Amino acid sequence: MIRAVVDPGILVSAFIGRPGSVPDRILRAWRAGRIELVVSRGLLEELSGVLARPKFASAAREGRAIDFVEALRVGASLVNDPPATEAIIRDPKDDYLVRLARSSAATALVSGDRDLLEANIGDIEILTPRAFIDRLDTSEG
Repeated sequence: MIRAVVDPGILVSAFIGRPGSVPDRILRAWRAGRIELVVSRGLLEELSGVLARPKFASAAREGRAIDFVEALRVGASLVNDPPATEAIIRDPKDDYLVRLARSSAATALVSGDRDLLEANIGDIEILTPRAFIDRLDTSEG
């Protein structure tokens, strides 16, 4: 089974996006038990903070955002945030995702962030959401 860390930006896209979109398909794969999703307190806090922004108020109404984050906290593999160490990529605020993928032995880190996608990190495979879904479909087909 593929064990993946998914960038909060992709999770936001799944939350607000249309059914059948690539981010939605990633969440559906997790809910169907096709992938193991790895989260941490820091990742969930970032996700909660983004979904609390006024521009997401309509999508987050009636506690939907809270329920979404709680479903991830309860249903995904919750691991401890690894300690901060040296800078890893161009944008240090995303270093925690690389550390999380490493410390949790994730198979992949899924992101649309160019700083992550263009990083030369030999021990972690960083995939776009489309490449991840294609890999998942290929591995099961």
